[in-house]
Amino acid sequence: MKDARTELRDSVIVLDHFDPKAYENAEPPLVSIYLPIHRTQREDRRDEWDMIEFKDLKEEAERTLRKKFPKEEDWAGIAERLNYLLEKEDLPLWVNAGKSLGLFITNGNVFAFNLEFDVKPAVVVSDTFYVKPLLRNWQYGTQYYILELGNDRFSWVKGNRNGVKRQHLPQEVHDYFSQLFANSDDTVADMRKDEEGSLDYITLEGHLSPYHDRKSRKEVSQEEFEKFARYVNKAVDDYLVDKDTTPIILCCAPEHVSFFRKISTLRHLLPVGIEKDPAGLDGKMLLEDALTIMDTQREANVKQVLEQYALDASKGRATDDYNAIALALLERKVSVLLVQEGKDIPGTYDPKTGEMFFDPAGDPKDDLNEDPASPDLVDAFAQAALAQDAHIYVLPAEKMPVDRGVAAIYRY
Repeated sequence: MKDARTELRDSVIVLDHFDPKAYENAEPPLVSIYLPIHRTQREDRRDEWDMIEFKDLKEEAERTLRKKFPKEEDWAGIAERLNYLLEKEDLPLWVNAGKSLGLFITNGNVFAFNLEFDVKPAVVVSDTFYVKPLLRNWQYGTQYYILELGNDRFSWVKGNRNGVKRQHLPQEVHDYFSQLFANSDDTVADMRKDEEGSLDYITLEGHLSPYHDRKSRKEVSQEEFEKFARYVNKAVDDYLVDKDTTPIILCCAPEHVSFFRKISTLRHLLPVGIEKDPAGLDGKMLLEDALTIMDTQREANVKQVLEQYALDASKGRATDDYNAIALALLERKVSVLLVQEGKDIPGTYDPKTGEMFFDPAGDPKDDLNEDPASPDLVDAFAQAALAQDAHIYVLPAEKMPVDRGVAAIYRY
């Protein structure tokens, strides 16, 4: 049976992607906290200021909770988790923090998001979580996978704007040719194979076993690569992506690109990849090449989406009308949501009924976007769109096709 401290530890859940289903049944009160993470100039560690700032945000959350919910038993679990986060500075949540953290706190859980960009410190106490600051992190094109495919080994790498990291493979998936096929005379061991985050490895070459004696090294190499590539494609499709819509970048030697693309069944494989032998790339080089592809791809996607919006709006398949967006979200037929960066629309939306209300009582003196007295309609629309796997694009005002702050393209 778990003790109280173990239960508290297990209630802190770090999410590496935005999944509204993880907390869709969370009951209010709900607390959203956004905290920038400071680091010393030369050392990759957090500054002591982080915990001081978190303590201030914790106290602000408690003051607001006490005002809105006078019975402290109504938010006792939240207070307990806030104290636990403040006391336990060695939690992976803090140790592995990026530029900022987003924390969604309930009486039963803490859902933590590692963010790639700076946020303003903020606290929101409400009936729903405040997600809009997360959109930059989870909008289409900010996260990606890299499939590193060598002659005899593959790696599955996850990346974002700040870095790339090789992922541990499930037990069912083999990353070496020699683990899969007989007649391989591979004897080379990659001593860094299991090193967390390592991107460098030894490419294994030439499996000239007895049944190869009448074929050239080149023919053997191509045959074995093709067998291995078919296995890798199926393993990635079956075990690594499932329903994940994150874009995938192929990284392999130029002579293998055509064959893999011909046999690939990966739905989200990008049309442009890194045509280099992954054995010759370190993490920095891989990141640079990946960001070049993702930036180009995102610009092309934005251009295509804006053209699609103009065409679909003329045919009644896209809209900037708030009521029409609310109805489309209720019917789960929003494919793309365009959101103007920094735009707030005071109001609320109930995704279960489709009802929408504007809030004329927003406090103009509050310079925080996260004014709990004035819920944000854009935030509510974004939550509903993400829950139905819509793509979200956060665009500057000059790129938005409309001036109303939000627009939607229908699925059909």
